[in-house]
Amino acid sequence: MTSTNQPGIPTFHHLNNSQSQRILWFLEELGIEYNLVCHTRVDGRAPAELKNVHFMGKAPVLVTSDNLPIAESSAILGYLIDTYDKEGRFAAQDKIRDESLTSFAGSTIGTIGMIELIFDVVAKKSPWPLSILLGGVKSSVHKSFTGPEYATQFEYLEKQLTDEWFNGKNLGRSDVMLSWPMDFLAAKKYVDFEKYPKILQWRKKVQERDAWKSAIEKGNGYDLANI
Repeated sequence: MTSTNQPGIPTFHHLNNSQSQRILWFLEELGIEYNLVCHTRVDGRAPAELKNVHFMGKAPVLVTSDNLPIAESSAILGYLIDTYDKEGRFAAQDKIRDESLTSFAGSTIGTIGMIELIFDVVAKKSPWPLSILLGGVKSSVHKSFTGPEYATQFEYLEKQLTDEWFNGKNLGRSDVMLSWPMDFLAAKKYVDFEKYPKILQWRKKVQERDAWKSAIEKGNGYDLANI
């Protein structure tokens, strides 16, 4: 664990190779002062020390300047925008649409990805010949269920990109929320992004942003292929 400790500013608890990377990115976009505590996975899981920060023992967690811990990415982003985005740079251009896409990122698309990951991990950690059998089950699940679900979801998201960002002309909460499932699915190769040129271009723009690059440098790893 590495950390900085300056009083009177928020403290962000970050976990390597996880969805908390998107919050670290947004903190860099805001350009505010914050303390950063980097936690490292232990045997693929969040370390026990995170239990001292929030009851759930997960990341991301933002501890506000008045010592209130906030968990869940969408809640953290909402707090940061309401508290620090005084100029409205990241304000929702369509609040209902923003809420819909934010929820979509945290539930619909994320849930399907986790289903496939569970089969993936179990197959890889099982002894031979069970691993071969489970690998076949995983392939069958992808062909009959998760693959078609991804296709529907990505066709929907491709149609939502009618402007530069999912939020519209400016980067917004929905873009930040969607970055994690996109990165995860790309790293695991569960989805062929070449089929979705607008989403592919959107990911390129995200990764070209100075704040994104800064967040990658400040974090302690973002290898999603091996989680």
